[in-house]
Amino acid sequence: MQTSADHLELVQAELELQNQELLEAHAASERERQKYLALFEHLPLPAVVLDRAGVVREANDSAAAVFGFPSVDHLHNRSIYRMLDQDSRSRVHAYLSGSQSRTEAFPQPTAIVPVHVGRPGDGVHLSYHAHLARLPSCAHDGDRVQMLLVDRHADDRQERDLRCRQMLSDATSTLFHAFDLTGNLIFSNQATSALIGNRKGLSVDQRRDFDGLLGSRALDIEVLISGKPASNHGSFAPTPDNRRSFLIQKFPLRDESGKVFAVGGTSTDVSALMAGHNELFAAFSIANDLANRDPLTGLNNRQCFLEHLRSAMAQLDPTSKGLVLGFLDIDAFKDINDGMGHEVGDAILSAFAGRLEEAMGDRACVGRFGGDEFLLFMSDAAPEEAEQILHRTLGEIRSPYEIGGTRVLLTCSIGLSHYPRDAGTAEDLLRAADMALYSAKSNGRDRVFHFKESLRFTSERRLQVFSALRKALCEDSFRLVFQPKFDIADRGRIVGAEALLRWRDPQLGDISPAEFVPLAEANGLYNALDLRVLKLFARQQGEWIRRGLRVPISVNISARSLQTTELVPTVLALLDYHDIPPELLLLEITETGLMNCTTEATRNLANLADAGVRISIDDFGTGYSSLAYLQKLRPSELKIDRSFIAQLNARDGASDSIVRAMLALAESLQLTTVAEGIENEEQLAWLAQNGCGFGQGFLVSPGLEIPAFESLVAA
Repeated sequence: MQTSADHLELVQAELELQNQELLEAHAASERERQKYLALFEHLPLPAVVLDRAGVVREANDSAAAVFGFPSVDHLHNRSIYRMLDQDSRSRVHAYLSGSQSRTEAFPQPTAIVPVHVGRPGDGVHLSYHAHLARLPSCAHDGDRVQMLLVDRHADDRQERDLRCRQMLSDATSTLFHAFDLTGNLIFSNQATSALIGNRKGLSVDQRRDFDGLLGSRALDIEVLISGKPASNHGSFAPTPDNRRSFLIQKFPLRDESGKVFAVGGTSTDVSALMAGHNELFAAFSIANDLANRDPLTGLNNRQCFLEHLRSAMAQLDPTSKGLVLGFLDIDAFKDINDGMGHEVGDAILSAFAGRLEEAMGDRACVGRFGGDEFLLFMSDAAPEEAEQILHRTLGEIRSPYEIGGTRVLLTCSIGLSHYPRDAGTAEDLLRAADMALYSAKSNGRDRVFHFKESLRFTSERRLQVFSALRKALCEDSFRLVFQPKFDIADRGRIVGAEALLRWRDPQLGDISPAEFVPLAEANGLYNALDLRVLKLFARQQGEWIRRGLRVPISVNISARSLQTTELVPTVLALLDYHDIPPELLLLEITETGLMNCTTEATRNLANLADAGVRISIDDFGTGYSSLAYLQKLRPSELKIDRSFIAQLNARDGASDSIVRAMLALAESLQLTTVAEGIENEEQLAWLAQNGCGFGQGFLVSPGLEIPAFESLVAA
């Protein structure tokens, strides 16, 4: 039976346990309170705790700064209402009242209300969103409400500015519009939408109907390329009997990083101004005409020509012969510019344009594409008919030009395409003519070539090779093979070799120099390619010299590379770095390239010769070199072109006589002779009998990889 003492002990134990739980709960509560106070005090947002009368009971440093007090202590026990404007007081009071009575005014535990804070002393009013929330009720605290202030001043200003811009945009009669980088309409104000039929957007094709109102795609591209504003004059007829004039201004739109993301524009109706001021209208007309004319030649510029071409294609009768587009390029015009100067070049371009326009007359629309390239098209003309007309035109163009006392003879290559046979749009027709032009230039120039479907593949192949070539030049994907030069009297004695560049692309496979070298020269990569050959030569020749092998090596150099100022120091630096005696390098330049040498190129060759580098004239007999050039450049070697060697012992004996004359010339000038392309014993015997010193050809060896060449030399 339980005694009273036992009962007392049990009660005492329960009381101690409850007391311990109360102490732990109090400690936990205090920790949470301290955590809340720490968060509250360090909160980056202004925060205050209000009682139900609106008196500030707690505040953090950010709140003191917002309300204009030096510290939190100065803010305690102040009424929040004295620091708000009238409307803000009503909103906060409604919430605080609702927090007590839970009326329908603010049934939710939280609310966000706009408030304006007025700081005492400085008269400044700041805009905030007050985030109000009831705190858990405590007996000693009563109802408490926490108020966080979130700055809405910037949002208000941005919203106000946006509203102002929108109101101005919608209220003005000026047209505002913007096109993305691909030419699609992405913004238009009410005035613009009214004239284009309230469309939400215009595609690139649809906008052409509104070029006179919104500006052309070409004007947009001009702004995108230059990054600067541009303007133009246009006209548009909302109705057939109401044509109006517009001043169109375009400008780039940039994002925060400064990158252009669209082309903005305005179109201002200047019809009334133009109607009342004839002189201004005339000025606009002149400006419009100038904008459509090439300033040098007076011909239609590219943009204007293409507009005429599109119009002619659209108006073409389906029963007609079609339309022929010609793409013209002056042959070797860069050599004229480089050799005679740009002023002479401009004069020749102007004279050429005049002759071309006069020769074509009313039969064609003529324009300048750019540089030394021109365009023309003939409506209702078959390709064969157009070719006959152009052949007669080329005859007139070939007549010598007298420029500053200098007679210049021009030739021209032309590519032709036909609508609708070859293409369905002006742009595709132009591309087809360009492909045909490239074929005309690749097949000897001074001729007319028609577009063929096979050229599409050729063009794609050319683009693939060119892209791979640029990559290969960066990645050093080339190698050299060496074709031996041998003593004709003793074919087993190797006296040197010609370094031949080879390239194998991972995707395209082996690509012939006959394919990639002209591409490099046509696209300004000749210097990089020549530098690659010289570096490969120097590295290999240096290694051979360290191993005791001394073989003179010939390296082919483009005539254009000879015109660069860095050629001589580059060659000499490579020789010095690899300890290569200069006489072990022969620089080969073709006879045709020799004739196109400028004064700078001639000086460079002379400087290299003075340094001990030997000069070799390649393909001798195929050009028109003079004894004066041979004397000035002091070459060491003449290489007789393979085309003459192939015709030795022919029935007419013409090649025999020419080669004998070359050998006699070389002997008189004390030059070494090398016959290229020796392929049989009869050719070798003839050359030996007539005193030719050295040769190259498949009779002895083709180009060899390095190990095979070393084995041949060591044998």
